[in-house]
Amino acid sequence: MSGNRVLRLLVSAAVAVAVVGLTAGCGPKAAASAVASGTPSASASAGAGCQQVGTVNFDKTKFVLHAGLAFGAFHHFIYAPFKAGSFTSGAKGRTSALVKAGLAGLFTAHEMSVAKTDAESSPTLCKLVAPFDQASSAIGGLVSKIKNGSASSSDLDKLNGQVNTLQSSAAADGDAAPDQIPSATQLATGS
Repeated sequence: MSGNRVLRLLVSAAVAVAVVGLTAGCGPKAAASAVASGTPSASASAGAGCQQVGTVNFDKTKFVLHAGLAFGAFHHFIYAPFKAGSFTSGAKGRTSALVKAGLAGLFTAHEMSVAKTDAESSPTLCKLVAPFDQASSAIGGLVSKIKNGSASSSDLDKLNGQVNTLQSSAAADGDAAPDQIPSATQLATGS
């Protein structure tokens, strides 16, 4: 298998899992009640992210933890190595960088999903649900481009912009979630 093909498969798998994790919605209860009532789910309607306020204990604290880990994993293991050229064919440590990026993609998707649930529960942070959905859309667009081989650095820059928007929006609401770099164990276990 050629190096580019392996890269595409690894990145596609990581991004696909990230899309599934970020678009999981509000859980089976919300989906079932939306189907039963004929109304869209909480994440699909405007301002609906605030309908689940109070469902998570210590929501702001958990949001800062999970969002910080997601932002740190994305920036440290995906964005920075990509910008440094670590994923290009022939780069020293390329295989290691690709494996770490794949794990970081899965980890980022999981932590973003948990952080979104925490944000939905907080009256202060519930307005961040829409930026989480925008980041999810950006990841979905990147998946398509990776699959057909047309992904570029501007595509990753766009996704980085979405992540940075989430981070700055949280800080503006008084709940800064600075990058927290996950340990190798956290990456490997996904938690």
